[in-house]
Amino acid sequence: MTTVVDSVSAPVSATWPSQAACVSSGAASLILVGVAGFQVALVLGAPWAAVTQGGTHTGALPVSGRVIAGMSAALLLVMAGAERAGIDRGPLATAPTRVIGAGLWFTTIYSGAGVVLNLASPSLPEKALWAPVTAVILGLSTVVLRSWRRRRPA
Repeated sequence: MTTVVDSVSAPVSATWPSQAACVSSGAASLILVGVAGFQVALVLGAPWAAVTQGGTHTGALPVSGRVIAGMSAALLLVMAGAERAGIDRGPLATAPTRVIGAGLWFTTIYSGAGVVLNLASPSLPEKALWAPVTAVILGLSTVVLRSWRRRRPA
């Protein structure tokens, strides 16, 4: 196998990143940015409280819920950046290797927790909307993480 050396001196396969990792990274990032947009809409008063944060409110979220939505939006954008960095693309691509790895692991674990929590939600609309979305993000982020781990020495 041919190897090249990148800017952090880690061996890199000449065929890395794989097409599957590139597609998964792009799709995960796109979905994460879309969900961040949903969270921003909640901050701005969109009447979608029934499908978020346990579905305990109707209409717009109260101020405390909007703060949580704002923090979620920021976190989701960082996660999207980590997904792109996992294939050496995007604004976080030059971050230290450990930071990228932590971001990829966090995104994958957070998505897995999201699947469980959304399935446990008492709100049927929230469960129906977000459980599949978080499951897709989990699958896509797992592909990116596995590809990235193959690239980086343990």
